[in-house]
Amino acid sequence: MMKIEGVIMNGDSGFDLDSAASSISGCLSGDVSSLKSTVSSLKSKLSSVKDFDGINLSSKASTLASNFENKVEDLETILTNMQNYVKGEIEIDGATIFDSVGVPYETLFQTDGTREGNARVIWNFLKYKGLSDAAAAGVLGNIQAECNFNPSAIESNGEGHGLIQWSFGRKTSLLNAAQNQGVDWTNIQFQLEYLWNESLDPNSSYGQTLAANGFYNDNISAGDAAYLFHKYVEISNDSMDAIRNNRVATAENWYEKFKGTSAGTVNAKLTSSSHSIIPQVSKQINGSGSSTGAYYTSSGYTSSYSGSSGGSSSSGGGSSSFAVSTADRNIKIDNVDYSALEKALEKLSGTTIDVPDGLGRVHAYMGWQCITSRSSDQYKLIESAGMNFDTNGFGKIGDRYVVATTTTFGNVGDFIDVVQSDGTVIKCVIGDIKNQNDAGCTKWGHNNGQCVVEFVVDKSSWYGTSKTVDGYHPEWKQTVDKIINKGNYFDMANKYKKN
Repeated sequence: MMKIEGVIMNGDSGFDLDSAASSISGCLSGDVSSLKSTVSSLKSKLSSVKDFDGINLSSKASTLASNFENKVEDLETILTNMQNYVKGEIEIDGATIFDSVGVPYETLFQTDGTREGNARVIWNFLKYKGLSDAAAAGVLGNIQAECNFNPSAIESNGEGHGLIQWSFGRKTSLLNAAQNQGVDWTNIQFQLEYLWNESLDPNSSYGQTLAANGFYNDNISAGDAAYLFHKYVEISNDSMDAIRNNRVATAENWYEKFKGTSAGTVNAKLTSSSHSIIPQVSKQINGSGSSTGAYYTSSGYTSSYSGSSGGSSSSGGGSSSFAVSTADRNIKIDNVDYSALEKALEKLSGTTIDVPDGLGRVHAYMGWQCITSRSSDQYKLIESAGMNFDTNGFGKIGDRYVVATTTTFGNVGDFIDVVQSDGTVIKCVIGDIKNQNDAGCTKWGHNNGQCVVEFVVDKSSWYGTSKTVDGYHPEWKQTVDKIINKGNYFDMANKYKKN
């Protein structure tokens, strides 16, 4: 119905958004108006249809035509919203994304060469790329520690180079990339684009690790982001005290200084496939709400550090073949005899879901306290079963570990047996659902399916530490063979109460 003849370019600086919006507007005014006229004519003709054998055909035809007309009007609204979005007339999270054609992309990198001037350039670039304020500040805290915002900095031993002091093989790759592009390796624009492609793009190997550990989550703090960027990208020899007192503290300072600011409107660059406008447009059109980061959630929380965010079972995080329990979730189930319940579960064959070879080796974690939406099944499970942890800080319901999975394996409250490649079983209960709309999340889990099971932990004793799931349970560092769903807590717990 609608055909847009390509994208009008504005030199090398990016898209001419006003021209593109005008092109879309022309298509809309012609095609949608024509369709509406056709539907109106059809409705007029159908209104004269005679009754037949006692059936009010005229009324039914008119109702059908009206419904169709409403659908066309909905289509017009959706397409117009898309047009207005490009023109800068739709707000997301209270801010207009594009309010004009915008400044050229290269304007992002204009600096006076001072420490704060370079910090501002880095911030603007990271915000343009779609990072949250906290994540951008976390990167700034690390760059200050590495080079004090001097892109020409070289480590005293001659090894570390540039903004994040690329060393050894990574330094060689940096210098080779500069040579291949015909630019000076000290150029701040080159280094920032290289940093993004190497380490911060959610699709890069470093980015996938950051994503699996919560770096791109909307509610991450600047300190947490600094810690994660150091742990998975910088990987220096700094002690934990040095990380806290230097990288984390400075990240928090930059956050307070720059939060809520950006470079303003910037024309999109053709190579910027990871720019956040695409998921934001999609969510705006589909009515899914707004999103400011790489992860979009609707269960009232996004996890921090190693947690991958997830929505409730009905949040678009993937459909489930398991029936959602209809039991009352608004009551606390006291005095459950978990020993008797577990014996009953052992007798059930359940439903087996085979996991493809090679998946499940990565074990992320999330804080149970991050679940805050009182209307969610995740929160109701906490209210019903309580929030209990073992001595290592792992969330437990009875003798089962609380985990997050995709809906491939069940719904909130489902008891699952995670069968590992060596045949050992981790007995779990689903406390949260991974959102399959997240970057890098497949039907099997985050990190392209490598993180099948995400463990729920005590946020207060895990966050800000070097704790890992495999550190406490090295026997779990293997792939998952299959998962067996045994039924739901809300259906079964009341049947096994102690006298």
